[in-house]
This record gives sequence, C-alpha cells and structure tokens, in this order.
Amino acid sequence: MKLDDREEKIHQRHDTSYRFLLSSKKLFVELLRSFVHKGWVQDIDESNVQEIPHSFVLQDFKRQEADLVYRVSLNGQEVVFYLLLEMQSSFDYRMPYRLLLYQAEIWRYLLNDDKQALDNRKTFRLPPIVPIVLYNGKKRWSAARQFRKLLNHEQMFGPELLDFEYLLIDVARYTEEELLSLSNTIGSVFLLDQTEDQVQLLERLGKLMHTIQQMPEDSQQKFTTWMSNVLKQQLPEGTTYIEELVKNVKGGAAIMGLEQTLKKIIKEERYVAKTEGKIEGKIEGKEEGKIEGKEEVARRMIDLGVDASVIVAATGFSPDKIDQLREKSDGVK
Repeated sequence: MKLDDREEKIHQRHDTSYRFLLSSKKLFVELLRSFVHKGWVQDIDESNVQEIPHSFVLQDFKRQEADLVYRVSLNGQEVVFYLLLEMQSSFDYRMPYRLLLYQAEIWRYLLNDDKQALDNRKTFRLPPIVPIVLYNGKKRWSAARQFRKLLNHEQMFGPELLDFEYLLIDVARYTEEELLSLSNTIGSVFLLDQTEDQVQLLERLGKLMHTIQQMPEDSQQKFTTWMSNVLKQQLPEGTTYIEELVKNVKGGAAIMGLEQTLKKIIKEERYVAKTEGKIEGKIEGKEEGKIEGKEEVARRMIDLGVDASVIVAATGFSPDKIDQLREKSDGVK
C-alpha cells in the first residue's frame, strides 16, 4: 500500500471514529464543557440537544473531512453548533471561507423547513451558528481563525466587512496533565489520540484504567470501540486481538478486554520491534531481549505509579516479580 493511500485510510478511519463517538449527545456536550471555555456552555442541557441528520461538507472536500450538526435550545433560543472534523496531517488556510459556505448551506437547509421564516417580516431572524473545528494533526494550527483575515486589505475597513471567528479544538496541544485531570471520556480519547508509540500507549492506558472503569456504560462502550481504531493505526495489519477487543464492549468485559490487550501487545514481537530503541533490549530474536524489554516497560509503569494488577496483566510477570522490580527501582532512587 502506498504511503499516501495509507494516510488517507487512517484519516478516513479517524473521521469515522470521531463521528461515531461524537454522535452521542452526552459526549458532544462533554466535549463542549471540557474544551470550550465560554459562559454559555454550562447552560447547555443534553435533553435540549438534537442532531441534524445531514452533512454540509461540500463535494470538493468530501475526502478531507466529516461534520456533525446539532440544534440546541439554549436559554429558550435555538442555536446551531457546526462541528467540523479536520482529521488531516495538515490544515487548510482557506478554513474560514469554507466555514462560511457551510454556514450558508445550513441556513438554507433550516429555512426550507420553516415556511414562516421565508416570509419577509420585521421579526425575521436567522438562528446563530457556532462553528467549531476539531483538529488532531501534529502540526500546530496556524490557519486564520477570523474570516476577515482572508480578505485583502481588510485593515482599511471597519465593521462593514463580513466577519466571524470559529472555535478551534486542537487535540495535540493539550498536555497529559490537562487531559488526565478531566477524568472523562473525551479527555481519555484525546490522550490516546496523542500517543506515538507502544510504550506511551501502555503508560497512558495504565493511567486511564480508573477513569475508564468509572465511565457510564454507554460512554465506555463507545470509548472501547474508538480505542480499537486507535490500535489498528498503531499495530501491524492482521493483528487478531483487536477484533477480540471490539467484542468485549459491555460493562466489565470491556475492562477485561483492555487488560488482556495490554498483555497481548507486550507479547506481540512484531510490534515491540517497532519501538525503535525506546525499550531497552528490544526484541531481536533473543529471549534475553524479550525479558529485558518487558522489564523496562514494567519499571516505567512502576515509576508512573500504575497499579500492580495492571502491570501484571500488561507484562505477564508474577506479582512477586513486580515487587522485586519495585524494590530495585526504590533502591536506585
């Protein structure tokens, strides 16, 4: 498979996964409350949120992005939230222009369903649209946030020019501490989406175990399914235990599936070999290298304060072995 085709496949998987996740009204509201720091956010009630089952992405951009549109009753007034999922490795400097086109399409769509709104009355008003871009690329977002910044010589003019500013949620810019402190599904998703290798994935899953266990069952199911897509991007094609994870998506079985996945990732020789030196004594066909690699992972998890039961599940070591490694780690300190 060509590199470009592989990247496109990954982007499409991300689009689908995030859209699946945020099609939950509960998780959409959680996204807003976690990452949009505006006074009106706290007034949003999940019971007043309704998805508009229509995509407004233009044909020219179908291969680049996906979107979600929610109609929200906010303090008795209808507000539309347009969430654009920009899951590309790069960004588009035309973003404000594209968002303007999408907003115009949304108004056209809504007015077609409202005969009174089409009448030329003094009371005519358009519902406000709040445009939000969710971006998970590694590069820092540098496209203009304000529409008027795309206009030539805009500094010559005042408010007579059309203008708006979209909200940006840049997944890679949040720190591990910020995301862990949220202790919720969206924060956990962002934290795993930032992972770059197997070692970091193991560490972060260990730190998230308590949060995952406390998730509402429906959110836990969506999170586990989303995570299986993250693993598909990081592990070699044909890895069979990903399918096992997808099957264990209810209640305690989901947590068991996570712990078993931790253990199986460690035992997957092809994947450990891809850590490119990040695990001391990486697998090179020697049993000694396998043991040293697992011991290094165990030590790092111990240093991070991961619960012993999770380390046992991840490495396959006995509790006594973990205690020995912990004593050695304490002695070094």
